Amino acid sequence: HEWTDGVLAKLMRNICRDEGLDQKWVLFDGPVDTLWIESMNTLLDDNKLLTLLSGERISMPAQVSLLFEVEDLSVASPATV
Repeated sequence: HEWTDGVLAKLMRNICRDEGLDQKWVLFDGPVDTLWIESMNTLLDDNKLLTLLSGERISMPAQVSLLFEVEDLSVASPATV
């Protein structure tokens, strides 16, 4: 199978490429999956770098913010919270 990007990869690539100074928000609404949230650790820490399975790295600029609206954090590690 040929590699295809998912929704998050496409969204983050487009938003992070935009050099405008307007604040941009990405809202995640749903349950927190352990593997999914752990793979986003480098994006959520000081590195602000999303590494895709394809090896591509997307740097998140200061004008991009992520907001998570979740029911609970029972499967998230303390480092993620």
